[in-house]
Amino acid sequence: MTSIIERLGIEHIPDSMRHGRTMYQFTLWFASNLTVADYALGPILYMLGLPIPWLVLALVLGNVLGGLLVGLLAAMGPTYGYPQIMISRAAYGRVGNLPFAVANWVSTLGWFSVNAIIGGYIINYVDPKIPLYAAILITVLTQFIIALFGYDIIHRSEYVLSMVLGVMFAVSLALSLSKPHLLSTYVRNASFNPFNFAIALATVFSYIMSWGPYASDYSRYLPENTSRLRIIAYAALGGILASLWSEVVGFAVSAATGNTSGLPTVLVQFMSSYGIAYAIIAIIALFLGALAANVLNIYTNSLSALAVYNRARRWQALVAGAVVGTLMAVLGGLNFVGYYEGFLLFLDYWITPWIGILLVMFYVNKTRDWKLVENGPKVIWKALLAYIIGLLISVPFMNLNAATGGLIPFTGPVANALGGADISYFISFIIASIIYLIIAQK
Repeated sequence: MTSIIERLGIEHIPDSMRHGRTMYQFTLWFASNLTVADYALGPILYMLGLPIPWLVLALVLGNVLGGLLVGLLAAMGPTYGYPQIMISRAAYGRVGNLPFAVANWVSTLGWFSVNAIIGGYIINYVDPKIPLYAAILITVLTQFIIALFGYDIIHRSEYVLSMVLGVMFAVSLALSLSKPHLLSTYVRNASFNPFNFAIALATVFSYIMSWGPYASDYSRYLPENTSRLRIIAYAALGGILASLWSEVVGFAVSAATGNTSGLPTVLVQFMSSYGIAYAIIAIIALFLGALAANVLNIYTNSLSALAVYNRARRWQALVAGAVVGTLMAVLGGLNFVGYYEGFLLFLDYWITPWIGILLVMFYVNKTRDWKLVENGPKVIWKALLAYIIGLLISVPFMNLNAATGGLIPFTGPVANALGGADISYFISFIIASIIYLIIAQK
């Protein structure tokens, strides 16, 4: 690249600018999932009270399924040379794709605000004299600068962060498992409940899967002949290992402290009981973890904004996203746990059927002409019809009451029969994929 700041936004990456190492797919998804957002899932899992074997099954199955989806999407990047939300045009059409670009802009803003809250909490905890809103602003500024430099600097930053965070979370896990008698108390009180298992699986899957619309944003500069299998393996493995690791730390800290609030300060307080050095490790790990995830959130947010309105420049889209996301963070910071859980579940509804259709398009129908992104049909009705049908059929499986924190008091009959467990994203993914597979052949 001719400039240290990335010049391109949502344009096609020409062969002359293709570069990079496949291994960076692992380090990027590893660092971005060693975060307190993942850690905060641990207390949720702890409160469900599942026996350890069932808990492990939910953790492994949810992360593997979600991580594999991210890997499969990341492998599209080198073939198309476009960001993920632009690749979506090949399936839904140039105009038909606009609702998904808007939805991704909203989703990335939400995740950005969640991680800005986390970073703000850490700074405020270190120095209570700094108001939460000011701490959030400091966090956002740091993340904004890295995202402004763009693709290459992001990959290099995540490479370094993957090693630093790996060591710090290893220390956290070792300390959190140092009180086995507290874990024994959990084991004695645990009991299997199929509905709680479904909720656990949903919670784990929904987090890692939500990275799907970001995937090709961070692989699109790789040479077109890069092995798809290697991209899938590296991206999936990085996300799976880190997400699983972070969630286990969150669960173990809940067992060791009895605190299930999910707040990042709980980890700091727990580690500080072993000495000030450990408290510092926790503080740095949590802040850097929020940084690792949020750089991706704001960068992808800017690309989604450009997919909606391509007359803006990337830096302008970054500024707009940072301002709106910061406002959301300041408001959401008043109720972190409710804000986080509700937002996490609400993401699932639009993403999974969208992913299913993209995977069928690329891997089954083998639609791989990058020129379709700019010159394809305005609307591809077959894909949109399959998407809508998949989403509608999944409505009885939804629990909007839980997903929106009570703002939409609707629980589908199937979700209600499952004790409130929301498995609609699996249903919408499967139905949309099958319908698209059938009608796209005609």
